[in-house]
Amino acid sequence: MLRIVSTVCLTRLLAPEVYGITGIIMSVFYMINMVTDIGLQAYVVRHQRSDDPDFLSSVWTIHAVRGFVLAAIGMALAWPLSVALAKPQLTLPLLVASLVLIIDGQVTLHQFRGLRDGRVQRYSLIDLVSAASQTLSAIILAFFFRNVWAIVASMFVASAMKLWAGYILFPGSRFRFRPDRTVAADLWKFSQVIAVSSALTLIIGQVDKLVLARMLPLSQFGIYVIAASLSAAPIAFAANYAGAIVYPAAAVATRGSRSIANAYYRCWGRFFYLYAFGGGALVGVADLLIRILYDPRYLPAAHYLSILAVSTALQMTTRSMESVQVASGHQRVALEFNVLRVVCLLGAAGLAFFRGQPAVLVFTIGLLEIPIYAFGLFRMSQLHQIRWGRELSLVATIVAGLIVGLLIDMAALAIFPKL
Repeated sequence: MLRIVSTVCLTRLLAPEVYGITGIIMSVFYMINMVTDIGLQAYVVRHQRSDDPDFLSSVWTIHAVRGFVLAAIGMALAWPLSVALAKPQLTLPLLVASLVLIIDGQVTLHQFRGLRDGRVQRYSLIDLVSAASQTLSAIILAFFFRNVWAIVASMFVASAMKLWAGYILFPGSRFRFRPDRTVAADLWKFSQVIAVSSALTLIIGQVDKLVLARMLPLSQFGIYVIAASLSAAPIAFAANYAGAIVYPAAAVATRGSRSIANAYYRCWGRFFYLYAFGGGALVGVADLLIRILYDPRYLPAAHYLSILAVSTALQMTTRSMESVQVASGHQRVALEFNVLRVVCLLGAAGLAFFRGQPAVLVFTIGLLEIPIYAFGLFRMSQLHQIRWGRELSLVATIVAGLIVGLLIDMAALAIFPKL
């Protein structure tokens, strides 16, 4: 909801070109984060020494050093990337925004201990505080600056608030700089498969931005970013649910040698089904949503959104499937998910680029989670982790949401034809 409020206000204050630059910056941040992903949250949640202050200080040291490294990489990429994408407006904003990554590297690790202990609400509050502060500051700054620097400055506000909220909500022993080769080696051993999977996730999440940023004019790319942002808003909820609810439940079941399937489907509460229904409705109501929220400059975003929202509707399930496999020790199954995604996306990206048809890539992204979900059902059935009745009820919920969304869209446009 905050993301929607943010885009509704900012699209009236900022030109589509600003969203194009911001979209590229966020893609760069996502790329360098995923390339260096070490599975820190999963490592701390599962580790038996997560209550040991010396252990946490050693892990925090690795994370803090990583933050400085990421900032240096982002700054180094600023000029070459602007040349490669033929977007000279990108250089200075990316150079400055990369400093945010240093702040992000200082976050507390006590929040991950709290997640292990079931303090999910407090953990989620950190993201809420960060998102709210970024939304408010971006709107205020955009009112005065009317350019990309409003967004860049809001990134610093959000990171600072996230850092502050983490230490306030999860107080604990003070972290100190404590390099430890044993902890570093153990973390790397744990994260090897995760690192490969994260590298693949990087390709999955950003191949559309890189290819379309090169193929589309900056204004058109900014419109695509708006649609991608709206379709990704529910995915943030799905990712948090899978990581904060499903993963700990499956990890506890694994440690206690209990049924993984029972633990997984116990997580299918009302929010799981509400997400599925809402995802289906988003596909059907995409055109109406864009007409209500944005001015006529952004109407083409409706076409993109209706396609991208198909994968959004399935993300809760596919991400939860991956969390279950990692928590139960089948990391390679989760890796197979991403390998399949990469094969599909790279093929579509190559075809779109060489034929000059960006729609090929957009449709592939929008429908990508359908084969992933089918493959997940197959692998989970092999591991005896599936309940077919529950899966059918989920698919029916998505279809019901789609039908309701289409009916709302048709009724609204019939009543308000000039909308």
